[in-house]
Amino acid sequence: MIKEEKFLIFAAHSTHVVMKAEKLLNENGIECRVIPLPSEISASCGLSIRTGLENKEKVEKILKDAEMEMDCYIVEKIGFKKKIDKF
Repeated sequence: MIKEEKFLIFAAHSTHVVMKAEKLLNENGIECRVIPLPSEISASCGLSIRTGLENKEKVEKILKDAEMEMDCYIVEKIGFKKKIDKF
């Protein structure tokens, strides 16, 4: 059976922003973790935040209220293939 995954990645241009966002999201009950930024996404700091699709609107609202600018991507992994689209 081929393993399939779908999740969100939030990326910023600064490591400081990614770390601050992770803390803020955790404080608001959002399950997330800092991961290396996939090589398919460029022009960022090298770190990103991974969270579930179900958290999209809540995360975007929290980040907007905190005036934190991050790019959102949806990642679909099927076996060894990966597709990344910007939201």
